[in-house]
Amino acid sequence: MSNSKKVVGTGGELLMHQLIAQDVEYAFTNTGSAEAGFFDAFLSVPGVQPVLLLNESLVLSAADGYARASRKTAFVNVHLAAGTRQGSGQLYNSYFDGTPMVVTAATRDAGSFGDHNTLGMPGGYSQLSAVQDVTKNRWEVRDPRGIPMATRRAFKEASSMPTGPVYVGYAESALSAQEIEGNIQTGDRLDMAQTPDDTTLDAIHDALLNAEKPLLVVGSDVPNASAQQEVLDLAENYALPVAVGFFDYGTFPRANPNFVGLMDTLDDKDYDVVCCIGYRPNTRANPSDDRFPNALKIGLGHDPAMLGNTFALDLNIWSNVKHAMAALNSKWNPADANLHHLSQRRAELITQSEARLTEQRDSALAHGKDNPIHPNFLGQRMVDNLAPNTMVVSENFNAADHLMPFGYCDNDWRYVRAYGGSLGYGVGAAVGAQLATPDRPVVLSLGDGSVMYSSSGFWTMARYGLPIITIVWNNLHYQTVRVNFARWGGNMEDQNKYPETYLGDPAIDFVMLAKAQGIEGQHVYEPSELDGALKRAREVQAAGEPYLLDVHITNVGAGADQNWYRAFKLNS
Repeated sequence: MSNSKKVVGTGGELLMHQLIAQDVEYAFTNTGSAEAGFFDAFLSVPGVQPVLLLNESLVLSAADGYARASRKTAFVNVHLAAGTRQGSGQLYNSYFDGTPMVVTAATRDAGSFGDHNTLGMPGGYSQLSAVQDVTKNRWEVRDPRGIPMATRRAFKEASSMPTGPVYVGYAESALSAQEIEGNIQTGDRLDMAQTPDDTTLDAIHDALLNAEKPLLVVGSDVPNASAQQEVLDLAENYALPVAVGFFDYGTFPRANPNFVGLMDTLDDKDYDVVCCIGYRPNTRANPSDDRFPNALKIGLGHDPAMLGNTFALDLNIWSNVKHAMAALNSKWNPADANLHHLSQRRAELITQSEARLTEQRDSALAHGKDNPIHPNFLGQRMVDNLAPNTMVVSENFNAADHLMPFGYCDNDWRYVRAYGGSLGYGVGAAVGAQLATPDRPVVLSLGDGSVMYSSSGFWTMARYGLPIITIVWNNLHYQTVRVNFARWGGNMEDQNKYPETYLGDPAIDFVMLAKAQGIEGQHVYEPSELDGALKRAREVQAAGEPYLLDVHITNVGAGADQNWYRAFKLNS
């Protein structure tokens, strides 16, 4: 009770005091009149900075980017039921990835008198039901005296493993209530047990030590638990090849000799022992989800829904992965480093890694004269020209993220992306990531289609002076969809026509789009212009301002040679 204090004020002021107790720096929001009691408290209870974004999906993605970059629980306020639904696509991403967030909104009475209120839920429905499938838990607060306790509980729930977004609806009348006494006390996350069962640890140690064809699969819950060093020690001690999950290049250092790439590119029948650490599978909804048929399968994770939910596990530990790996690493005997099969595998991994890194770089640079610019060449020029310690916020499934120097060391790059796949994530997430890490260079890397889901976020970058470099990979296509259409086949593949994937006619000028919201930028058409443009972007970033590069790249993959669409104009 040492940090408990009594406060008297409006319901909104009690909420603000509780946010300060939770060490909240920023309230990500899109304003609404029903939440007036909350916004009024910004004028009387200093300490939390509001961050305005111009639609609710941006509010949610910005909070998500902040939470991922800061490893703190983010706070969100949106407007009633309609605003809650507007942000649900990005809330889906947060739920898919287990991002700790407290999402709040006002609620309106839909029963005491009328039951058909603008922006609210109609009679017979709860506002909480709008997000019940994309939140970890939900509460409605009607009594203003309960605002601190409910908010404290929400932060505890969101930040306790398995982490995830939660939702609190505050009655409009509760936020506006006057002269309310509340007890303000910090709600801390619950600590998971730190000592896994010793018998299971011994069995996992023996399996990894004696495996002939092992594979370590590392997922996004490793950095979520700040367990990077523990997983690095595990991989290097046992000479384990390391694969990462779905486009998750930031989970394990790309340049580490043990790294072998994306799990989905490997033959899952090749391994005799597979150990999954903090892995969140991206399932395919077919029998191939039952992976690794010939392997002893091990799972360590802090989300029980991710352990054994597709392929069955032979050995498992449900625990904070940092604690579990620290306990497993304590079983390691340094004398075993000289075992012949470990020494041989270690040498093979070094040779393979050197060849892979050299081939990837040489292949990218070989496209140096391609026009339009090849995406791999753009990726390599980013690697060679952008700042050390860069944080890349990525929303681009066909970018060259596999070339970038993501890792754990001080000058290595960091990686932020959503794996749920709901478009519109990148711009808001970059805003949140920059606020979370003000001293780190942030680069937003996204496709032209993705920009248009969230382009009003450029206004927020400009208003708050966020020195983000935005790189638009502009190929005038929804390229991922087009490639998937070709894989599906049918008339589209036969005729090489892919409806509603071409984004030209008219072409979108992203430099003008950013300039209209206060951000300078430039087009890049020639590969020879890339180095100069990237250096200019760094100069502007170093001066504390955002900058945008509209880089015109070539299409790759199936259907890359066509720009067909079914032409139609109403006035023709």
